[in-house]
Amino acid sequence: MPDLLTEPNKTSEPRSQLGLYRAHLTSPEHRRSITVGRDTILADTLEVLRRNVGRKARHHQLFIAPRGGGKTHFLSLIEDEIQRDPALTAAYRVVRFPEEARRVLSFADFLLTICEVLRDTSPTGSAWHALHEKLAMQEDDAVIIDTVVPALRKHYQEHQQVFVLMVENLNQIMEEQIRKEQSIQGLRGFLMQDNGCLLMATSPLHFGALTKADQPFYDFFDTQVLDQLSQDETIALIRRSLEWDKNEALLQQFPSLQPKLRAIYTMTGGSPRLTVMLYELLSTESVTAVKQQFMMLLDRITPFYQDRLSDLSPQERAVIETIASMRDQWGRSALPKTPGNIAKLMRMSQPHVSALLTRLTKSLYLTTSENPADGRSSLYVIREGFFDLWLAMNISRAARLRIPLLTDFFAAFYEQDEYRRQKKEEYWRRLEAGEFDENAAETLSYLSTVGLAEEQASEKFKLITKLTSVGETERPELLKHELKQLPLDTTARWITDRLDEPEFNYLDEMQELIQCWETQRQGGLEAFSQRLQEMAGKLDFQNWSKLRVEFLRDHLETMPLSKGRVEARIRLSAFLRKFAKWDETEKQSVKATSEAETLNDDRLIACACNEHAQLLLETNRLAEAELLMRRSLTITESTLGKDNPNVASSLNNLALVLQKTNRFDEAEMMMRRALAIDEATFGKDHPSVSGDLNNLAILLQDTNRLEEAEPMMIRALAIDEICLGKDHPSVAVGLNNLGGLLRMMNRSPLVQAMLQRSLAIDQAYYGKDHPKVALRLHNLAQVFQDAGRLKEANHMMAEAFRITEASLGRDHPESITIRKNIERLLQKMASADAINKG
Repeated sequence: MPDLLTEPNKTSEPRSQLGLYRAHLTSPEHRRSITVGRDTILADTLEVLRRNVGRKARHHQLFIAPRGGGKTHFLSLIEDEIQRDPALTAAYRVVRFPEEARRVLSFADFLLTICEVLRDTSPTGSAWHALHEKLAMQEDDAVIIDTVVPALRKHYQEHQQVFVLMVENLNQIMEEQIRKEQSIQGLRGFLMQDNGCLLMATSPLHFGALTKADQPFYDFFDTQVLDQLSQDETIALIRRSLEWDKNEALLQQFPSLQPKLRAIYTMTGGSPRLTVMLYELLSTESVTAVKQQFMMLLDRITPFYQDRLSDLSPQERAVIETIASMRDQWGRSALPKTPGNIAKLMRMSQPHVSALLTRLTKSLYLTTSENPADGRSSLYVIREGFFDLWLAMNISRAARLRIPLLTDFFAAFYEQDEYRRQKKEEYWRRLEAGEFDENAAETLSYLSTVGLAEEQASEKFKLITKLTSVGETERPELLKHELKQLPLDTTARWITDRLDEPEFNYLDEMQELIQCWETQRQGGLEAFSQRLQEMAGKLDFQNWSKLRVEFLRDHLETMPLSKGRVEARIRLSAFLRKFAKWDETEKQSVKATSEAETLNDDRLIACACNEHAQLLLETNRLAEAELLMRRSLTITESTLGKDNPNVASSLNNLALVLQKTNRFDEAEMMMRRALAIDEATFGKDHPSVSGDLNNLAILLQDTNRLEEAEPMMIRALAIDEICLGKDHPSVAVGLNNLGGLLRMMNRSPLVQAMLQRSLAIDQAYYGKDHPKVALRLHNLAQVFQDAGRLKEANHMMAEAFRITEASLGRDHPESITIRKNIERLLQKMASADAINKG
């Protein structure tokens, strides 16, 4: 069965290139094809093997490179050449230990592992199978040693074939796993004797067992360092990988990719494994696959790096962590890592920190280079790219969610605006098409860290909306955190500061506010003003939103003075009034009137005066209301003509003030004139006509003409139910009015149901704490009182008073009326109790 990882272009799924540096996951041809920077040391190693054919095997070798430096890959290259060359195949047999040989805790375990590998790589029934079966559960180390060593020596003597023991992470075995000195001495003695075993080992660093003169393995190995790749070698590795994958599209672009490829080298520091990770992004654009492999790799190397930190003094550890933390919120390098900057962050003197930096550089934890900014100071970086990333991701939660290496890649590779825009459009199409595309979401998340602050904010806003809509929480929180770090304009900051408010409806409100901001930041002040007007026009009871109202209130001031701004302010004022936000309503209506007067626009002046007058009427400031309403009526008649429907509206509003001040004749005349105008303009079955009928019927009721009022109220209710629907607030008004009239006419059986239905409509529409709801409760309570259900009536009146007092004030006429009715009801209840007791 073919290995999919070794055969290019055989599957539509992205193939992980991260296996290139893992044993047995790629073919020898693939490994040879993409190998760079190792030719000389590989040739030297093979020459030593050829030169030593038939000689005593004592030329043991140790290859040192940091994590991700290609040690596993290099051992695989040696193994490939041994198997490819007949002369080497005859002289050597590779015994490759598991990459993490954690069961090797003694010299006996070391020998037993050799036996186990030989069993697994030999035909069934071989002597190695029998030997391993015999020793697998042997408890006596001496028995294992006395059995395996002679067996290895015998094989060598009979076949003249040396076992090449390939052992990775020898430092871990010698310093952490084999604790007894006797075992270490036994291993050294075994390798020094003529047992036909050659050790080829790797380690990420020099360690004490090799460097201390009193240790058994001091000066034992031929030690060679696998250097990080140079810039040219890094670029060559990417090119060879593209050639192996036959990625013609990227190969054709390769000359133009040079600046980005040099950026990759700067990011990776020449680490082969990190280069391969970014090659995968370059070739398959599979961010999720790379991120998953990267996190798995970090998990595997965590114990090793924890041990490395434990070998340092507390101050040295602090220096290392400080350098790793010198990144911005996306994990990119922020401050130059000079001794001065490091000392400031550590709150230590620069000479003391410089001494620590020198010590860590000599210990191969850090590397230093000249600071190109001034040519005098030095820059310090953590020598191992993986160690640097591991530290950053342990220090910062944001770095764990947003891998620093990948943010650097996206910042470098998508630096050009047009290329970045095209990529974002492509990934947004994928994200919006059908089933949720995790890779597209993750790629867009990283792309949201690139570009100017406004562009980043725009992408983050959109992603928060999208990811929240599919039930995600972690990435939206990360994006919100990143938004708060960006230097944004006033509007974007306004939106960002309210992202965590529970009232924020991401799928509706956020998109609306962001669209407003987008038009503003793109320089379209006219378009921004139009957006605000549209938002004000959409305000109604069904989409009540504190955030929309606040946004309009705060951003109307950014619009230029214009008719549009005044109209939007009037709409906002009317909306706030309907929700009994009296103070804010008055501020907006006063501003609207003043701005309309500045514009010298009679139509707007009349509308603004009328809106302000409505507020004054509802808050019982009747004299002020009358003045404004008469002014509005005069302007409307003179500008629009005496038969315009706007005149009818002004007539009705003024008539309500006259009715409240007992000037019934003048009020009735105005109401009948308004009704005639609206019937002539809209026809007899229009909601405007319904409003006129209701107003006139209430006036007739107040002047005790009940029989005349009843058909008007019935007709008004029928119009509203047909035109507006049975659950509209206007229907609630009609039900309330008709119910009150029928109560006065002593036709109570119909009244309770009407008032209960009216109450339910208003509670659903306005909420339970609105003055209109209080009015409905008060009226229904009177019906219960009429029926002798005094406790229920008392409960309703008390709730009505609570709402009215909170929204209108204790001294408002409505509050006073309800309070007096409660007092009368309590007296009635007390009398009833006295009678019952008597």
